[in-house]
Amino acid sequence: MSHTVLCGDFAHYQDPDEEWSVDGFATAEAAAEYARRFVRDQVEALRGEYATTDALRDAYLSFGEYAIAPGFDLQAWLAHCIANPATKRADTDYQAIDPNQ
Repeated sequence: MSHTVLCGDFAHYQDPDEEWSVDGFATAEAAAEYARRFVRDQVEALRGEYATTDALRDAYLSFGEYAIAPGFDLQAWLAHCIANPATKRADTDYQAIDPNQ
């Protein structure tokens, strides 16, 4: 069985023309890890532009790209990422675990 991550752009939330899927994950946990890294990469890309945690959260929910995967809680992970900046490349390197690379 293969697992999928659905990705999209909050600026065009749930617009089918602005959503894409990343297929082929061997486990639900692998798909969730991809989603975690993908979201964290988005948060880190915005972090330097917004001075407060509220501003960063609002910017992500307005301009960022989301990921949906089995067992992945986007809101809880977003709060964690905002409170705890990434400290190593693997935190944000979602491409490294893309099964299609």
